[in-house]
Amino acid sequence: MNRFALVAAMAVVVGFSSVMAYGNQPGARPLDVLGCALLALTVLGLIRLGEWPGFGLAVCAASAAAVFTLGYAYALWPVPALIAVFATISSGRRALGWAGTGFLVAVPSGAVLADRTLDNLTGLLLWALIAVVVGQLAEVSRARRAHAAEAERRMVEAERTREEMARGRGREERLKVARELHDVTSHTVSLIALHAAVAAEAIDRSGGPEAAREALSVIRTASREALAEMKGVLGVLREDGPEGRRPMPGAGQLEELVAAAGLPVEFEIAGERRALAPVVDLTAYRIVQEALTNTMRHARASTARVRLGFETGGVTVQVDDDGQGSGVPQPGGPRVPVGGEGIRAGHERVGDDGIRGGHGLAGMAERVAAVGGRLVVGDRPEGGFQVAAWLPA
Repeated sequence: MNRFALVAAMAVVVGFSSVMAYGNQPGARPLDVLGCALLALTVLGLIRLGEWPGFGLAVCAASAAAVFTLGYAYALWPVPALIAVFATISSGRRALGWAGTGFLVAVPSGAVLADRTLDNLTGLLLWALIAVVVGQLAEVSRARRAHAAEAERRMVEAERTREEMARGRGREERLKVARELHDVTSHTVSLIALHAAVAAEAIDRSGGPEAAREALSVIRTASREALAEMKGVLGVLREDGPEGRRPMPGAGQLEELVAAAGLPVEFEIAGERRALAPVVDLTAYRIVQEALTNTMRHARASTARVRLGFETGGVTVQVDDDGQGSGVPQPGGPRVPVGGEGIRAGHERVGDDGIRGGHGLAGMAERVAAVGGRLVVGDRPEGGFQVAAWLPA
């Protein structure tokens, strides 16, 4: 209940009961200005009970004791003091609450000892019983609150422990993957780069063909870039600090990627270039990287074209080549949305549907789907193969 509503209700109860009690108790002291002020104080002490329970209990209890001592009519004016006792004990201030209870019982006890009639003794016993019951109810409320708070604390602690265990398992898995990448993949790529450098030097000394020298140069450059990117991935998996970590590539590095492609590639940017979200930036780079890799490995193409288009609400990534396409005659060069039957698991190959599919295109489709984009691949009507993606940005 709102505290002001409680104060208003208690004011009505105390005032009405006091007026009615004076009519039934002619021997009581008339309700004068002092009596009205004391009755008001018994109620007003409840206003700040939440912030200052000791002060509120003291005001309510002292005012009630003064009303009793001055001989005003018995009514419901002790109720605010009992409410203050309940609130004080249930909030955890047990000693203060029980001290207030003792005070409320001790004040009428002095008057009863001076006039030991049966009615006075009975009234004192009933009043003491009421005060003790209120105190016990407050203890029950306090215990329930404490139990609920402890249960919530344990639940939060258990959830935190589960999260820490899950993070620990995740760290272990990441470290395991990082070790495998470092021990196996990094070693293999390093050997490729080393032997490509040795072979290039051997060709230089023997005056070998220029095409072989260029191919080995591309292999050596790509191997070094792969090692650099792998170090960045290993840093993420091992949760290293950002210092010294190579940033993940993005659309800003497409010019360098195209220049090192190993075949002539035309690069075009349409629209006003702008910064992309990190995940979209990386996805655009990986699409071009995978598409050019497929072109060099499978298409037997002589040229390729990369187009990056910035549109309202998104960015388009398109890679075309003039190679042999999917390898299966398809009038009109149909293009197939990737992510369904257009992708087959396994090595890069031509699927039954005529679309060159495998781990590369499947990974490309997964990246595009993860950012909420669309990917379409297929033969071009004029020959060759096309990879086209739209990414939200």
